[in-house]
Amino acid sequence: MIEPGTARYIPSPDVVTRNIAGEHLLVPVRTGVAQMDYLYTADEVGSVIFSLLDGERDASAIGRQVAELFEVNAAQATVDVAAFLQELERAGLVRLAGEAR
Repeated sequence: MIEPGTARYIPSPDVVTRNIAGEHLLVPVRTGVAQMDYLYTADEVGSVIFSLLDGERDASAIGRQVAELFEVNAAQATVDVAAFLQELERAGLVRLAGEAR
């Protein structure tokens, strides 16, 4: 099992993202159709985290960047980022880097 702080994620290829009226929307798309029953919104911090998902950075690296950008405690930011990424994974919005589609 991968430790939450060391897992590296990428956005799911089945998710479309849009910024609308200041909100970052994450919309799962299955078989070419948006799943409007499952529309997710992310606040500013969540949007930053999602934008940093490149398969290279783990939750610890993203947590440090979030701490720097939002002037918060780096250790707590890392814990929060790891928890957020696990929620996104459960929702199918991200997947582990290198994982087969």
